Amino acid sequence: MNDPDILKINVGIASKFQRVEDRLAVCRTAGELFEVLLEEIIREFSIPFVWLSFIRRPETAGLLADLAKSEFLRDRLNILAEDAFLAVIPDGSPPLLANGDLRAFFRLLPASRKYLLRSLAVSPLTLNGRPIGSLNHGDASPDRYQPGMDTTLLGRLADRVSKRIAVLMPPETAPRPFPIPDRRPPFSP
Repeated sequence: MNDPDILKINVGIASKFQRVEDRLAVCRTAGELFEVLLEEIIREFSIPFVWLSFIRRPETAGLLADLAKSEFLRDRLNILAEDAFLAVIPDGSPPLLANGDLRAFFRLLPASRKYLLRSLAVSPLTLNGRPIGSLNHGDASPDRYQPGMDTTLLGRLADRVSKRIAVLMPPETAPRPFPIPDRRPPFSP
């Protein structure tokens, strides 16, 4: 392939990512955000296996309750302990691409669905800078995702999704970055 062909392919990939991001901007709930995200990734990129993994912790409880309402997401969702997640995806990790021996990533798979995976892309998601889960893409082809491929667009998508999560989180479960002290004067009769 010559340089004009590669440039044309890269422009096409970037425009697909942009179409996905544009669709996310109008979502009004976290459930809708993730339904649209997975549906658009599957449609735009013809990726056979797309799912979400989330860390079980108090600040994700409202988000997970919202996602569990979606029949589409229910079997594309895996919830795991923080230590199990961070053993696979370290805090602050950029998107990861892997092929070959994927056993370490199996804990990210939903229990209700098993996929024949030979390559995968894992994009960490955050809430207020703290890891809460990942967007995962898998393929039976070992050539689809390979270490060393550029992950800039995957990282940008994960960043945009993370920012939308913060906006769409149910308010009663959105974590505060720090405690707000009570500065009211004491009650006097």
